[in-house]
Amino acid sequence: MDAPPFEHLRRFFERIKNVGFFERIFSWQGIVSQGYDAFGEFQKLQTLVGEKDQEITGLKSSNHDLIQGLEYQKQQVAGLRQDLTAEQLRSRTLSEKITEKEREKAVLSATLTETQTNSEDTILQLKDDLINLKAKNEELLRRIGERENEAGGFVAANKKNRETIEKLNTEILTLSLKNENLNSQITALKQELTQYQQIEEERTRGHDQRITALNSLRDQLDKDRIKIEEERTNEIKARFAAMEQTWKKHDEIVEQSMRSICQRHTIEYCDKEKFPVSGKKPDNAIVIAEQYVIFDAKSPKNSEELGNFPLYIKTQAEALKKYIRDENVKKDIFLVVPSNTLEYLDDVHLDMADYQVYVIAHDSIEPIVLALRKIEDYQFVDQLSPEDREKICHVIGKFAHATKRRMQIDTYFFNEFLALL
Repeated sequence: MDAPPFEHLRRFFERIKNVGFFERIFSWQGIVSQGYDAFGEFQKLQTLVGEKDQEITGLKSSNHDLIQGLEYQKQQVAGLRQDLTAEQLRSRTLSEKITEKEREKAVLSATLTETQTNSEDTILQLKDDLINLKAKNEELLRRIGERENEAGGFVAANKKNRETIEKLNTEILTLSLKNENLNSQITALKQELTQYQQIEEERTRGHDQRITALNSLRDQLDKDRIKIEEERTNEIKARFAAMEQTWKKHDEIVEQSMRSICQRHTIEYCDKEKFPVSGKKPDNAIVIAEQYVIFDAKSPKNSEELGNFPLYIKTQAEALKKYIRDENVKKDIFLVVPSNTLEYLDDVHLDMADYQVYVIAHDSIEPIVLALRKIEDYQFVDQLSPEDREKICHVIGKFAHATKRRMQIDTYFFNEFLALL
């Protein structure tokens, strides 16, 4: 079933009247799409009005032509009537003349007996005149009849033209009413379209203002973000600079700490020249239970090498194999690294099959040394086999490993809380 005319326009303006705030925000695209449909129907309406105006103009032109034709026909009928009147007058004149001639004929006939002496030529002349007059009279009657027939045709045509003109006038009146209705609808639609355009302009203006405010806010946020990033970058650079300074002195700091711890707890510190293995000596070694425990200091050269630091630690752990060839060297070796590098290491316990390597922080040296020192306090330490001692040291190493892991976790949460603050 076909939709009623101008249904899109009616629905669009009905929706515009009843549209709410949230529908303007979240369903505006549907309103715009419906507005395009209504505008298309409005263009069709304008086209239809234009066609009707052209049709009315054509009908008015045809009506004007018919009126002119009717006026011409009236003029023709008036002329024919004048001709008819003139012919009737002429016919009356001829009839009067015939009557007069007949009277003259009667007089002549009356006097014929009296004037038998008149010549035959005069009688014949009178007869000829009478015949000519009768012929002229018949001709005039025939022409009068033709004029009356023509006048009757003109009257019928005039009547038909009047009916056509009345019908056209009725159609023109109907079309004029329709045109007025269409014009009133177009005026109302133009007013509603103007209101809609005003609403659209206000919405666009508000949208542009909000976009401008958002752009300003975004620019301010970008500036703040860049400033914060620069501050954090400078802070990180400063922290790394401080870390690099610490790393440069890491070997000296570890050696000083080891010597201080051994001095406080009466533990024998092994100088490099006394270490039993020939060749390159470890950075630090202590003697516990007549075994050499190695604490080798390792640190990155600069912050750019942090990404390769785990590989460097693994390489150094493999290089420690030369120390365990001596049976007096303990097979649990400790690599001492700066505390701030532990977060870059995935593994702090390296199982090298023949020996174990533990990566510890500088802060963990004293607890581990004291834990190893406890071995000498056992009364039966001399009765332990080297394997049992290794097992005990392995347990201590696991304890150190767990301690370092806990320190890493605490450092991670500390950094996260700082970032939140």
